[in-house]
Amino acid sequence: MELSLIRFIIAAVLIAGGVVVMCIATFGVFRLNTAMKRMHAAAMGDSLGILLVMLGLMVVCGLSASSLKVLAILALFWCASPVCSHLLAKLEVMTNLDLKDECEVPE
Repeated sequence: MELSLIRFIIAAVLIAGGVVVMCIATFGVFRLNTAMKRMHAAAMGDSLGILLVMLGLMVVCGLSASSLKVLAILALFWCASPVCSHLLAKLEVMTNLDLKDECEVPE
């Protein structure tokens, strides 16, 4: 097989895997009933899905400046996603009066 075809297949599998993970996470967001559970499903799927898609893009680009840019975008997403999740959880804790009924909160 030709090397470019092998790279294309690997990239396609990685990108498709990332899209599948993100779709499953999206389904979890709509299926789960509380905001904390929804946030957990979104954050976990987001991290793995972005990793797979970005790795697929890096395989397509090869070793070049573009792959370094994709790696920088991945690092930015991995730094921003936990911060956003933490802020959403903090907002939910501050505004939801029925949180102890919805979640198991240790006292």
